[in-house]
Amino acid sequence: MKKQLWVLFSTAMLLSACGYHLKSAVNLDAAYDKTYIQHAISAPLYRPLAIALSNQGLKLVDNAADATAKISIVKDSLTKQIQSIGTNNRVQEYRLDYELIFAVHFLDVTEIPEQTLHLSRDYAFDIGQITGTQTEERILREQMYEDMAQMIIRSISSHSKPN
Repeated sequence: MKKQLWVLFSTAMLLSACGYHLKSAVNLDAAYDKTYIQHAISAPLYRPLAIALSNQGLKLVDNAADATAKISIVKDSLTKQIQSIGTNNRVQEYRLDYELIFAVHFLDVTEIPEQTLHLSRDYAFDIGQITGTQTEERILREQMYEDMAQMIIRSISSHSKPN
């Protein structure tokens, strides 16, 4: 029993010593309390962004007229490019490049002018393991949408006046 307590205590001390802490909500301006996302609901970014904003304690509204803040997605582009080709003239690596341009408006006033965010991820391609490669690409895309949603929130937070 003492050994288990010692292990638990040691783990807690190590975590606190390394600077680890749980991610908390960012401070956003009170105008974000009712937020509208101006983007197609069917777009792959919409759901991760809606979840991330909800996790910050914001209420998402379905109608722009009811919103105090509107996040406008101007450009949402995820492209796939060949990164490298092997000696047998077959693709060995691909790169996913994600570019997003967004703006934030409070009522009819532009709070954050258009900003551009970028993400890139490389992944290996093996024609012999096509199923695994396709799954890896799908997972990378999903992670990129989630990462982009977090980047939007951090960008908004850096422009916000705390409550």
